Amino acid sequence: MNRAEITQIITLLAGNYSSISEKTKEQKQMMINTWQECLGDLDYKLVLQAVKKTIIESPYPPTIHDIRKNAIEMINPVTQRTAIEAWNEAYSMICSGLYMTQEQFEMASPEVKKFFGNVRQVKELAQTDLDTVNTVTKGQFLKQYEVIVDRQKEQKLLPQQMQEFTKQLAEKMSVKQLKE
Repeated sequence: MNRAEITQIITLLAGNYSSISEKTKEQKQMMINTWQECLGDLDYKLVLQAVKKTIIESPYPPTIHDIRKNAIEMINPVTQRTAIEAWNEAYSMICSGLYMTQEQFEMASPEVKKFFGNVRQVKELAQTDLDTVNTVTKGQFLKQYEVIVDRQKEQKLLPQQMQEFTKQLAEKMSVKQLKE
């Protein structure tokens, strides 16, 4: 989205929320700059629809978070599985883990792969007794699953530029830790 489109979005919001229309010229410029930085990677028509959805849903002026969240949900509808459904996939992987290949591991859902980390972890859990898997590992998985899903949602909300910056920063930090 370009500045003119951001300005149109803010003008639409100002027409619906008096607190936005009452801002000074400097405040409006700062708002345009911030919204451009945080929403500029999204398509104008998508943001416009997300703004309209937010106007319909809330009597309060939306934040950038509200707009991004609605926009992301419009293009990626939330079809999250329950933790138990994901556990069933993970348990099936553990049960056949001794013979699991890397290709089979890659076919698993992102959340389950994130929990295990790699195929070696699945193979190690496959060698554990089933009572431990059904109690300890299941409990760990169910707690960790919600954290993994929440992190993925938060990551999707970030503009692409911020996602790349965060990834680069994480890579630099992991390299730095390896040197220490």
